[in-house]
Amino acid sequence: MKTPSIFLATLCAALAFAFTAVAADDAKIPGMKKAPAAAAEALKKYAADAGMKIEKVAVEKHGKVTVYEASLTAAGKADREVAVTADGKVKGEEETIPLDKVPEAARKAIEANAKGAKIQRVQRIKEDGETVYEAEYVLKGKSTEVVFFADGKIKPEEK
Repeated sequence: MKTPSIFLATLCAALAFAFTAVAADDAKIPGMKKAPAAAAEALKKYAADAGMKIEKVAVEKHGKVTVYEASLTAAGKADREVAVTADGKVKGEEETIPLDKVPEAARKAIEANAKGAKIQRVQRIKEDGETVYEAEYVLKGKSTEVVFFADGKIKPEEK
């Protein structure tokens, strides 16, 4: 009869250690403590599903909604960001992509808008069912960003 008791005690100790290790890992991620439990769990699940690691979490406003945005990295993968609401729903995603992966109309507009500047990076941004492409240009050390719709039109800046 001692065998089940020993097994149960060992199992409880192992689970306690596992939960402590996960909590300790969360404490190592800058900004994770600011995220509510549902948001933190959603960020961890998203990162695990993508095979990526959370580098940091920031609290931001997307319109009138507070989101918890995680910066994700993985060897051999493009950097990515994901924003979730306090209840854990994905609000938006950003992924750095090569220019040749941008839809043709948007790619041509990005290239035409460069006007001698270097195209530093392009990010595909998905938020609220809309996909846009943000180009970062660098000219004489000055960086600017312009957002394009897939059809190549420039998205007006939000106020």
